[in-house]
Amino acid sequence: MKIQKTSIFNKRKLLLALSVCSLVSCSDKTNNYGIINSDKSINYKNAFEFLKKNAILNFHINAEGVQEQDSKWIKDADIKENIELSYDKSKELIHSDAISDYSFINFVLPYKVNFSDDFNWRQMVLKNYKLPSNYTLNSEKSVIESVNYLNNKLKDVKMPYSDPFPQEDYWSFAQLLKENKGSDIAMVNLANYINKANGLPVTIDYAPVWGNVNGGKAWNALVLNEKKSFPFSGGTENIGSFNPSRIINSIKDSLHNSYTITKVYRRGFVPDTASVYLKYYKTLSKMGFTSTYSDIDVTDQYTKTIKYNVNGFYNDKTELGLLSVFCFNKWLPVAAISPKHKQKIFDKVGVGALYLVHTPESSGKKSLFYVDKTGKLLSFDKSKKSLISISQVESVAERMKNLASQHKNPADIRLLAENIIHSKLQDGASYTLYRFTDGSWEKQETKSVVSNKLSFKTLYQDGIYLAALENDTQINSKRPFILIGGKVVFI
Repeated sequence: MKIQKTSIFNKRKLLLALSVCSLVSCSDKTNNYGIINSDKSINYKNAFEFLKKNAILNFHINAEGVQEQDSKWIKDADIKENIELSYDKSKELIHSDAISDYSFINFVLPYKVNFSDDFNWRQMVLKNYKLPSNYTLNSEKSVIESVNYLNNKLKDVKMPYSDPFPQEDYWSFAQLLKENKGSDIAMVNLANYINKANGLPVTIDYAPVWGNVNGGKAWNALVLNEKKSFPFSGGTENIGSFNPSRIINSIKDSLHNSYTITKVYRRGFVPDTASVYLKYYKTLSKMGFTSTYSDIDVTDQYTKTIKYNVNGFYNDKTELGLLSVFCFNKWLPVAAISPKHKQKIFDKVGVGALYLVHTPESSGKKSLFYVDKTGKLLSFDKSKKSLISISQVESVAERMKNLASQHKNPADIRLLAENIIHSKLQDGASYTLYRFTDGSWEKQETKSVVSNKLSFKTLYQDGIYLAALENDTQINSKRPFILIGGKVVFI
């Protein structure tokens, strides 16, 4: 599923918001907001000011499809009602320390769920989905059981799946029920509404780009505190059975049945005015960035990560440094930093993918590197030339992803997927080798398979390649590989 997000800013409104925000210090992202008192009661005055202040840099899409600043439309009465309802539902969890103050403030207290203009949704949600009165919310176990209970109720909706489209992230709770259809985005938003209304700190985590499969994915996360969270898929899979890095959970072959995680962001509420995504919103939005200045990087909660330091590569005059991942024959941006603003480290970079560090200008400095599954950073050596010999060119991950979306019967998926995993190169078939150069594939040579092995005669430099049947015109769907240090590594 592709993650799509329409730009929600225009220059005039954003500059106005920034000028106002500078007066009220919107950059505070700690969990010490003075909202939860020492006796675990709520400070209504501080909670009101917190929500009112942060509405300045939060936006929604109205019924006419026009972007609006929340602070111009949300009523004080709605904010007050939101505080009362959110605390009433979470106070048992807060008093028992089953959830942290941070989780309540960031993922229950906010007046909004997505980019809709519905600011008083809690009452409607509780009329439709409410935890039983006999549920005692006083432990981590009880929180997980409550989320799974509500998710089982959501499964009963049996919402038909449809291809994703941007409007799903603007739908109110009522609109979601009315449409009764949607992609993963619709389902995770519905789960988000339901859990937050019941006082459970649930939000949305999303991978904007995988490293080995075309597209991205969104799912839900129960956030108990800053370091502990549990993923689940709204209306589909509960906590304990959902693993976002797996394509088809029933397949045991982990090598061919997993997404390569490059970045995972968690949808937050509190704007960070120091964020590069706010300072350079215009440039980054044009480049297809989906992360925003209120999202939280949680990649390390899902995979092993490394840090990549650009100090010495970019100087203090470089405004933007970008990190893009090579995904199905194109470079897609996943992170940004500003060396000019003392940001010189790409943090939490997922392993097992091919990355490019670059600037928005095509003439700027570039650095290409691969991070293996152990976290070792490997660079290309153009002076080294090696033979290319491979025994598998099937795009396993992409084929399995398509099967998962087209077939609902797990047994059918398992059988079909196993056939793909076990498929081999056909003896006698001719394959053409392509090299990725300057954004396009260039033909190199054509050879035939002998004893289930495809070997090319010429010595090649380290770089990006793919092999496709001689007369295949759909090469962009094939799984690429890299030649690095004389070894073939599929990405």
